[in-house]
Amino acid sequence: MVSTSATSINGGNGVSKEDRALLARALEHAKLGFGHTFPNPAVGCLLVREDTGDIIGSGFHPRAGSPHAEIFALLEAAGHVESGIAAAKNVLYGDVGEGNLQELIDTYKGTSEDDAISDGSEKLFGNAFADIPVTAYVTLEPCCHYGKTPPCAASLALAKVNRVVVGFRDPNPRVDGGGVKVLQDAGIDVDMAKDKGCARIVDSFVKRILPKNYDSENYSHVTGQMRRALRKMAGQQKMENTLQQVGWSAKSKATTEDAVDELVLPPEWIEHLDALLWQEELVNIRLNKAVGKKKLAKQLGNRIASTLGAHVAQVVGHTVLLYRPGIRPVLDLEELVRTQNVDDE
Repeated sequence: MVSTSATSINGGNGVSKEDRALLARALEHAKLGFGHTFPNPAVGCLLVREDTGDIIGSGFHPRAGSPHAEIFALLEAAGHVESGIAAAKNVLYGDVGEGNLQELIDTYKGTSEDDAISDGSEKLFGNAFADIPVTAYVTLEPCCHYGKTPPCAASLALAKVNRVVVGFRDPNPRVDGGGVKVLQDAGIDVDMAKDKGCARIVDSFVKRILPKNYDSENYSHVTGQMRRALRKMAGQQKMENTLQQVGWSAKSKATTEDAVDELVLPPEWIEHLDALLWQEELVNIRLNKAVGKKKLAKQLGNRIASTLGAHVAQVVGHTVLLYRPGIRPVLDLEELVRTQNVDDE
């Protein structure tokens, strides 16, 4: 049986060993979506009856723009789908044509003809747990804002969950405690587990949204000398076979400027490049399979850099050298200029 506790958001004092075991299962679900959700984080959710200990709903976030983990778990618990995990996998692999899954998603989002965006959750989940005590285990704090989907915190509140155990507080300025507040204002007990595994799986996401102490849009602090030093360093690493290089993974190829702007950036590819940049700070991307003409490589490189908050240090042919400092930068650009002995451009 899942233990209940008073509201606690000060270090997980109300979180039991059994809670952590169930949160670990939610984390395993989150891993099913890991690498596919860019720019969103990977999240998992379990819904458990407190009186019997039965898991009545499970879910994970499969892709950006699709329902979040909590919603797939709610769809299962409310009897709309047989398995929230299977439904999320259908979305992940682009197979939502079977059954009424797409209709359910449209109802939830408020995009079906007879549903307004404000009442989709009410129609699907309203008072679903009014007569049974249910605890939700969520690896990341439920969102509280409208984006491409309605807020998950509101959906959990509408369903009348009794308690929510949160693995990691969402540092996104649009959330950051707001989800907890929505739940508490609805009379729901909330416990923060501060789980290391739940924090680790959203590491790249957290780094992307944290405020930066530099101009992450224009990189106005990067001088011509610094760019030359980065290029020289990349050249040395390439000769030593230590330069991290990533090739375009998608089958699609752009041959015009308009096509470059419309080219889909594969979430899995971007997620991998994002993690690599946080680790290495300097990565060379090969775009010969993405664009036909060399001049289009610069256009696509700038678009990719903008998506990741990175800086284009060099474009040579179909290759683009990206630079982005870590949260704790490894490369000291001023020192690099001195050691590389470069002149200003």
